[in-house]
Amino acid sequence: MNLIYHPRMLEHYVPDDCPEQPGRLEALLAVPWLSARIASALQGNYRDDQESVHRALNGEPYLKLFHTPRYIQQIKEESSHLGEREFTTIDQERETWLSARSYEAACYAVGASVQAAELARKGENSFALTRPPGHHAFPDKSHGFCLFNNVAIATEHLRRQGERVMIIDLDLHLGDGTLAYVESKEDVFYFSFHQEEEWPRTRFTSKSKGNTRLVYLPEGTTEDTYISVLREYLPADLRRFHPSLIAVSAGFDTYKTDHDQPLLRETMGGFMLTSQSTRELINIINEGGKPYFAVLEGGYTAESVLAGVLSFVGIFSAL
Repeated sequence: MNLIYHPRMLEHYVPDDCPEQPGRLEALLAVPWLSARIASALQGNYRDDQESVHRALNGEPYLKLFHTPRYIQQIKEESSHLGEREFTTIDQERETWLSARSYEAACYAVGASVQAAELARKGENSFALTRPPGHHAFPDKSHGFCLFNNVAIATEHLRRQGERVMIIDLDLHLGDGTLAYVESKEDVFYFSFHQEEEWPRTRFTSKSKGNTRLVYLPEGTTEDTYISVLREYLPADLRRFHPSLIAVSAGFDTYKTDHDQPLLRETMGGFMLTSQSTRELINIINEGGKPYFAVLEGGYTAESVLAGVLSFVGIFSAL
C-alpha cells in the first residue's frame, strides 16, 4: 500500500472551531513507522529530491478535468489576497474556509489523488492522505470543507485513459459534488453509504439510478447492520458494473470515535463503526481482484483517521 502525502497540505489553515484541522494528518505523521512509510513511498515513486516530489504532486494541471476556469481562478486569487493566519469563507453556509496557502494545499491534495490513481493503474494499491477533502466540491463552487473534488478529478483522469471506475464513498455524508460528476457518465459508478436526513440532506432528491447506488442508513447504525447491508449491495454492483479500477472516498466520520464526541454528534450525527467495517470493505474489494486507490475525506478526530488509515495498510485496531 503506497501512502501519498505532501506536507503543504498541512498549510491549509482553518479557524479553531472548524472540525477539518491539520491535526487530522499530523496524527498520522506522529506515528514514527507510519511517517517513515510515507517517506519511503515518496522516495520509491519519485526521484529522491524535493523538487521532483513537488512537481509530481502539484495537481494544478489537472484541475480543469472537473472545475471551471473561473472557479479555479477565484480560489487562487482569493487565497493569494489573505495574510498569514487570516481566514475567509467562500460558500453560502460559511463552513468552507480559505487561508493564504489553501489554493496550493488543495492543488497538492489533487496531485496526490491523481498519483495514487496512476499507481493503482499500475496495479499498486495506494492511499492519498489528503486535506482539504473533496467530495462535496462542485465544478463551480466549494461546499462542506471541500475546495477541489480530489476523487472526481482523479477518476476523470483515469476515465480519459479508457478505465471504468467505481467510486465507493464511505463518508458519513453523501458526496454531492461527486454525485454531480458521475451522473452523466456511463463508465463511472458511484456507490455511497451515508446517514439519512443528514447534511447535505439529499434523501428526497437523490435516488439510486443506473450508475449510482445511494444507500441511506439511520444515525447510530451498528457495525453488524452496516456490514450486512454492505455485503448485500456492493459485491453485486461490482459484478454488474465490472470496473477496471476502484476509487474509495475514505471518510472515517462513520467511526464511533467521531460519534462519541458530543460536539460532532450534535452537529453531524454518526454511526457506531470501527475499523472492522473498513476491513470488510477491503475484503470485498480484494475478492473482486481489482486494484484500488483511496483518498481521505471526513473523519474529525485523530483517533478515527488513524484507525481508518491503519486499516488500509493492514493493521486493525479496536477503534
